[in-house]
Amino acid sequence: MDDKVVKALQNKIVAFEAEISKLKENLENKEKETANLANFKDDLSSELEETKRKLVELENIVSDVDKLKNNLSSKDEEINNLRAQVDKLKPKVAELTKTNEELKISGAEAEIKLKELSERLTEKEKAFDEQKSKLEKAETELSTLKPVTPTEYTSEERLVCPKCGARGKDLKVEEDKSKVLGYVGHSPLYSKKHVCKKCGCEF
Repeated sequence: MDDKVVKALQNKIVAFEAEISKLKENLENKEKETANLANFKDDLSSELEETKRKLVELENIVSDVDKLKNNLSSKDEEINNLRAQVDKLKPKVAELTKTNEELKISGAEAEIKLKELSERLTEKEKAFDEQKSKLEKAETELSTLKPVTPTEYTSEERLVCPKCGARGKDLKVEEDKSKVLGYVGHSPLYSKKHVCKKCGCEF
C-alpha cells in the first residue's frame, strides 16, 4: 500500500475513534438522562400515590361533610318542629300564667277574708266567754240568794242529805245535765242538783 492510502485510512480511524468517543459521551449523557428520568418517574409515582391518598382523604372529608349537612338539615328540621311546638304552647303558658296570677290574687284575698273571719270569730268567742262567765256568776249569785224549799229532809235554813244526814260543807251543787232549762245563745242552761260528798247521794 502506498502511504496516501495508509494515511487516509489512519485519518478515517481517527475520525471513527473521535466519533465513537463522541457517541460514547452521548450514550453516557443519555444514560444519565435515563437515570434522571427514572428518578423523576419514581418521584412522580410517589407524588401520584400521595395525591391519590390525599384525594381519598378529601373524598372521605367530602363524604363526612355531606353527612354533617344531612345531620344539620335533620337538626334544622327538629329545631323548626320544636319552635312550632313552642309557638303552640306559648298561648297556653300565657293562659296558665294568667290563671296562676288570678289564683294568687284569689288566695291572697281568701287569706285576708280568713284572717278577718278568724279575728271576728275570736272576738265572738271572747264575747261569748265573757257572757258565759257573767251568766255563771249571775247563776251562782241567784243560787245563793234563792230560798231553799222546805221538805221532809230539810229545814227552812239548811239542806240535809236524805241518805246519810250530811249537811253544810258536805253538800255541793252541780249542774244536772239531764235537765236542760233553756239555751243562752248556743250554750244550754242546765238545772241544778245537790250531791252529798260523803255518800254520793244526788237530790
